[in-house]
Amino acid sequence: MIAAPPPAGPDPGAERAPAPAPELAEQVLARFAQARLWAAARAPYLTRALFALQPVLVEARLDETTGEPVADPALRAFPTDTRWRVHLDPGTALTTPVAEIGWWMLHHIGHLVRHHAERAPAPPPGPATGPAAGPTAPAAGRSTPPRGAVPAAGAREAPRPWNLAADAEVDDDLESMGLTTPAGVVSPRGLGLPPGRLAEEYLSLIEVLDAAHRRGGRPLAEPIDCGGAVDGIDDAPPGAGEPAPGLDDTERDLLELAVAREIETRSIRRATVPGGWRRWAQGRLHPAVDWRAELGALLRRGVRRMAGRVDFTYARPSRRKAGDGIVMPAMVGPDPDVALVVDTSGSITPTLLTGFLTEITAILARAAGPRRRVRLICCDRRAHGVQTVRRAQDIELIGGGGTDQREGIGAALALRPRPDLILVLTDGQTPWPDRRPPVPVVIALVEPGPGLRAQAPPPAWARTIPLPADPPPAGVVTRSRT
Repeated sequence: MIAAPPPAGPDPGAERAPAPAPELAEQVLARFAQARLWAAARAPYLTRALFALQPVLVEARLDETTGEPVADPALRAFPTDTRWRVHLDPGTALTTPVAEIGWWMLHHIGHLVRHHAERAPAPPPGPATGPAAGPTAPAAGRSTPPRGAVPAAGAREAPRPWNLAADAEVDDDLESMGLTTPAGVVSPRGLGLPPGRLAEEYLSLIEVLDAAHRRGGRPLAEPIDCGGAVDGIDDAPPGAGEPAPGLDDTERDLLELAVAREIETRSIRRATVPGGWRRWAQGRLHPAVDWRAELGALLRRGVRRMAGRVDFTYARPSRRKAGDGIVMPAMVGPDPDVALVVDTSGSITPTLLTGFLTEITAILARAAGPRRRVRLICCDRRAHGVQTVRRAQDIELIGGGGTDQREGIGAALALRPRPDLILVLTDGQTPWPDRRPPVPVVIALVEPGPGLRAQAPPPAWARTIPLPADPPPAGVVTRSRT
């Protein structure tokens, strides 16, 4: 969120209370409840989401003279993480108007249901460059890290403009609702940007504006910490109490579907719902995802990760000459290797498999190179022999009956050399390995046939791409039964 320079706050060295006193905690939670009711009255279609937010109290900052809790400017936005936990600083909560707290709740719900944390771009390799670089740029992945916070090991540094872009996508809806925006918060209209865009669209525009402002000696705007709901780094503010359990992936999916259905129902009844929320509900209930683009992006990302590996080889000596007749090795970059595991159980029709295999082999050719051969394993209850193919027309689909993709993934891991990425094509009516394989796995999930349903949901350690029920047109693939 974008804020004006914060007012003079408490001394950064002010002590924190070891834990909020019961009376203080009760006052803070009561204020949180009032703000939630305020927000629900303004956006009744988000009531389920508002009551799913779980408050977590942060240790109060105390004034050195009076010993009373004081507001912490770094926690002005009540940071929220991806498990729907809201961190409440007592001093900030008790001095912030109820309407403003409610506004921040609606703001964070916008981040959460739009999955801004998952959409956040990964930082480029090497030292930071561009608008976010420099001594004034935050370096912990958060827009404004809490005092004393240390980035978790392997934490991803989100580019600062992404925070502004995600805020622009959310605040556009809040502004259209006629809500009073907190002081210092800038909307797309305030930035001179067109309304109704996605964060990815705002990102490029904001980067240009930010670069121009920095050439003039100051950044475009100063963001404040909205928490992991924006960047995906769920490190709690210092002094946070015992964390609430939060929502798991299944609970979040069910909640989003319920909220989307409520929005769609109210829209049908011609109730007032902002256009941004209507578009979100439409996309959530009736997604029109280009699975080819999504699968291609995942495969290219995995291939690119492996393509940077280099090694020495004497198979092709180096062109550089060494003294005393010493032959020097050359550097090679091994081609990334993708193994394709295909579910050939009786629940998947040959026509369905043929169409998707033609598409997938074409995607692999674009991702890994046109000369790359793919190692393919057909799997029903057991894994069949490995086929090395370049085109879908070269594939012989072998199998029938039940399926156990644990066997197929295990056979792929046993290949030598071991693949850099495993792509599983299945309808989900299979058990899955209990543990994360040592190789990244992408599951292309075909919609089960009539009267069928997935035996178990895809594992959390794999990336899943849903495929449409109607296969794309394709050539002929030979199928034999064993």
